[in-house]
Amino acid sequence: MPNKIFFPLFVDTQAPITINAQIAEQIKLLIAVGELQPGDTLPTVTQLAKHLKVNHNTVAAVYNYLIESDYLVAQRGKGTFVADTKVVQNIIIHKEFYNLLGQAFNAAALTGLSPSEFGAAAYARAALLHHQSSAPLKLVFIEYLQNSTGVYEAIQSEIKLPLVSLCSEDLKTQQSKALKELLTADLVITTAQHQWDITRLTTPEQEVIAVKLKPDLQLLAHISSLPRNALMLLICEEEATCEEMKQMLQQSGISHINFKPLSLNYLQQSPQILEQADAICASRIVEDYVRKKSSQPSEIMIFNFSLDETNMSVLKARLAAIQLAKSTISGKNK
Repeated sequence: MPNKIFFPLFVDTQAPITINAQIAEQIKLLIAVGELQPGDTLPTVTQLAKHLKVNHNTVAAVYNYLIESDYLVAQRGKGTFVADTKVVQNIIIHKEFYNLLGQAFNAAALTGLSPSEFGAAAYARAALLHHQSSAPLKLVFIEYLQNSTGVYEAIQSEIKLPLVSLCSEDLKTQQSKALKELLTADLVITTAQHQWDITRLTTPEQEVIAVKLKPDLQLLAHISSLPRNALMLLICEEEATCEEMKQMLQQSGISHINFKPLSLNYLQQSPQILEQADAICASRIVEDYVRKKSSQPSEIMIFNFSLDETNMSVLKARLAAIQLAKSTISGKNK
């Protein structure tokens, strides 16, 4: 194996962090800056332990940790390699973080700080900022209808932060608990169709971010293949949700289909309408019922959607900025 891959690694027994952490973080750094790339072979545990003059078990523990964290992958009889995973791609994409650390260390070195002192100071600062920002943001998502299309779950999965879900119907009463929740939120999230209505309910100081939904590409391809003027039923729990579904499909460029929004209640009263349609698209909430009533359950399309990537990037950036601003204010008040 080329020396350049593992020779840059070293350990400092006087450093304020453990030897295991030193080795693991240096391997991550080499991956981030491109010295180690997906597929590259790492030295064996014995080779690296001998090079660093550390215990064999220490290196083995580091490798196991990096394998479990998806940075490395082990192949029996072949060795240990840099993994080609989302975790690795993410650290490469955000390598500017390491560049910023380099600039910070260069500035610290001018004041006489050693690498160990810089590391300890950086940790102390990070710990303090974390403490100051420990109060979580209060985030609220407003759905137009309760249990409509699963947008809440999709957004929470993306941002990975606690998110309170409220229904717009519950906000109409001035003294409602839902409205009080809304008015104390650090950030309000809703769908693009309802941004204006929700903004009118918030205070001037509150920020409302709208998220656009896009129908699943496979669903669009299936609908696009249908003949002109085909009758397609759009079935949801509430007709208003079906209208939103119809609007999204039409905004995606589908104009040759005759869409008919249909509530679950209507279907329960007139199930025979299923046999009159050329195609059927149902929300996941009503999927089981529609399949049971249809003579061709395997032909039922499910309305899957994705969140607009640009909107989600804006949302995540705003979350970071709001958290930073909140931490700064909290720090000044202490």
